[in-house]
Amino acid sequence: MQNKKNTNRKKATLKPVYKPYLRGNVASKVAAKRGIRIFGYTLVATFVYLLAGSALSFDNFLLRILCNAVLLLAVGMVMFAEGSNQGETDVGFAEIAQERLDEGRKVAVSEHDLCYHPMKGLFTMVIGILPVFIVCCVYAVLAEKQHYTLGVLPSWVSTYESQSEISQALAFYHEATPFALADALRVIVRLINFPYVTMAGVEDYNAMYIADKISPILCLIVPFFYVLGYRRGPHLRALVHGSIRMNRRKHNKREQRARNQRKQQMQKKPEKKELI
Repeated sequence: MQNKKNTNRKKATLKPVYKPYLRGNVASKVAAKRGIRIFGYTLVATFVYLLAGSALSFDNFLLRILCNAVLLLAVGMVMFAEGSNQGETDVGFAEIAQERLDEGRKVAVSEHDLCYHPMKGLFTMVIGILPVFIVCCVYAVLAEKQHYTLGVLPSWVSTYESQSEISQALAFYHEATPFALADALRVIVRLINFPYVTMAGVEDYNAMYIADKISPILCLIVPFFYVLGYRRGPHLRALVHGSIRMNRRKHNKREQRARNQRKQQMQKKPEKKELI
């Protein structure tokens, strides 16, 4: 219990120390290249969804929503951590750039692009998710409400198809439906938004139709965690400075205590000699 109280006190005494930093550019090649990393995370997340999707498709509606929400939150936290790390790094570089300006030195454009800007995380997310967003938008326009489809006929029925009255009745089963663009996009979009598809339920055609129409919005939810993490960059950097200041104060207090102890020892030594 005492250890917990001590740790809570240490956390409470840690105060963020904000330092001035140079604001960078929102749009830059550096931010655009980072978008490739966001796109890579999206592809990896799609693969994870595909592996875990069948295991999380429970019959219980509440349990299905809860488990898939946890999966989405886990992927979102990975995006959040990536954005936080990148935001803190950019703030650190922006502080160095500001110090150079204060000293009268120039900051190159390439270095200016590395500095922190609150909207740079959003630009990076847009670049990374843009291909997926375009696919989802195209499919949202083409998507139509699906209906019940006929199943596959059993093999023993083929022996009776030689009879004209039976073959005419079963002709609808043999009609080939052309593979359209919407069918190909449906597979891609539903894989990207697989947890939401599982929440809606494949058998619920009304819910699936709504999920298809709002798929451009659904594909943005998880990558937006990167933006939230990037915005925490100044605060995380301030906590680093606060931790450094707190460690310095502790070090100075220890040195002061050591000096006081040495002074006390020096004062006690002459008293002992006088007694002798």
